[in-house]
Amino acid sequence: MRPALLIVGAVTRDVVVGQGVLPMSERAGGAASYAARAATALGVRAAILTIAAPDADLDALAGHDVTVVRADVTLTFEHTHGAAGARAMRVLERPRRALTWADLPTQWRAADAFLLAPLLPDDIDVASFARVDAPLRGLLAQGLQRRVGEGGAVHALDAPSPALLAALTPAVAAQTTVFLSAEETAAWSAAGRDALAARCARVVLTQGAAGALVRAGGVTHTVPPAPAIAVDATGAGDVFATALILGLSAGDVAAERAASMLAAAAVERYGPAPLPTRAELEGSNTGTSEPEIGQS
Repeated sequence: MRPALLIVGAVTRDVVVGQGVLPMSERAGGAASYAARAATALGVRAAILTIAAPDADLDALAGHDVTVVRADVTLTFEHTHGAAGARAMRVLERPRRALTWADLPTQWRAADAFLLAPLLPDDIDVASFARVDAPLRGLLAQGLQRRVGEGGAVHALDAPSPALLAALTPAVAAQTTVFLSAEETAAWSAAGRDALAARCARVVLTQGAAGALVRAGGVTHTVPPAPAIAVDATGAGDVFATALILGLSAGDVAAERAASMLAAAAVERYGPAPLPTRAELEGSNTGTSEPEIGQS
């Protein structure tokens, strides 16, 4: 059966330092985990291809159709939260192979919507997934904009990476929405932003407490944030992206508002926790302060 949504990306083990009342904690993570929670909240059963060690926490993927490529280790990040909101990321462990098109079950090679979520430049063979037949594609591109340096330190690139631009081939560009955060693109030039926007259907930049910017067809507009009491911004951009792609796939004229509300709910929870349904969101007041919409 053709999936309503195909998600491809690693789950992670996240070691969090300096957030909340505990000096250090561990939890599940990865864009695939947050995207799965968003799909569940919106009543969509997704097909998920991921990679992890046998002891990985896959609770967030419950209720979906899941294929796990077994690896020696689960991709592990250390997230350090410093003073004044400063954050740093480091790779502690990583699988020895990438996810590829050949890992996809045959029945998943066409889908109504497709989310591709690399977390590192080489954890997914992005080019191979151009063969997925999907009228709507979301590229959560943070991994293509990262460089892993000495000691596993993760650095954001100051321009659209060759890997990101190469992923937007003529075969898929017109169907692809690229998702990044304002933090990840802060050092880009205007020419760099223009080059990316010219190569895909739309670019969505999440902006923390300011909501999101959507650029399509040469026109840019703002998606206002929904109110929230933010405790953890990790993964909220993945939730936003999933909700927006599913809304666009369904022809929902309120897709951007729904995505903003679900992202607001995500920042009120630690890690990839269960999220409220659309009906629950519509009927509730989620808080009084503005959310931070971030990514894994």
